[in-house]
Amino acid sequence: MDFLNWRLRYVLSLFALLLPLSGFAQTLPDSLRSSTLQSAGIQLTTTGPGVFYARELSQLHRLSVVVRGQYAAYRKRVRVETEPGSELLIDPNFMIGLVQAGLNWHPFRRGSFFLTGGVGYTWHPYLSVVASATDKLTFSGLELTPEDVGVVNLTVRWRPVVGYAGWGFGRIIPRKRWGVGFEMGVFYLGRPRVDLHYEGFLETTTLDEQVSVVEHNLRNYRYLPSLNFRLAYKLTR
Repeated sequence: MDFLNWRLRYVLSLFALLLPLSGFAQTLPDSLRSSTLQSAGIQLTTTGPGVFYARELSQLHRLSVVVRGQYAAYRKRVRVETEPGSELLIDPNFMIGLVQAGLNWHPFRRGSFFLTGGVGYTWHPYLSVVASATDKLTFSGLELTPEDVGVVNLTVRWRPVVGYAGWGFGRIIPRKRWGVGFEMGVFYLGRPRVDLHYEGFLETTTLDEQVSVVEHNLRNYRYLPSLNFRLAYKLTR
């Protein structure tokens, strides 16, 4: 629930930043207005809220260039009760920070259906989890001290440069002043790599040998689906 509330506050802040664009664009003198259609807006996606800017490349071919960015993070500690009075501490480091550049194409002159594609860069191309304990940990009758448990750090990494393709409805540059849109797409992340570091009783095991097995099982997790709802404001007449 805290994560959802954080997202809502983030989107409302972005919306508040966008509202002044309306008055600013209307007060520009005609000599400073661009004849090229442009828009800006906010978006709420499954990979985080964000903002975007679009500029028309070809009116004849109904083609526009789009630059956008989005961000989401979750780092709240989770306490997992293994048995009454015994807790394992999980510290996640889930963060998606992404900037994208791509093209939007409307194949039909009168319709709002569009196809889109592009590339993106993420400066945090991994998800990690750290497990530890501060008190004695009991698991299936086995008692472990915090020193025995140690610290387990599991990280799954992808490539920092990702590809994207999608489709949707709604013009990225509205015909009127405001417009909404829906988009469904998928990111290509590349084959994931697994890093595992640990100390404590796990050092006496052969867990390292299982890393290659885990990577093999995750080999098909190269794609990340995405849903996008956006609100666009037309910057030009």
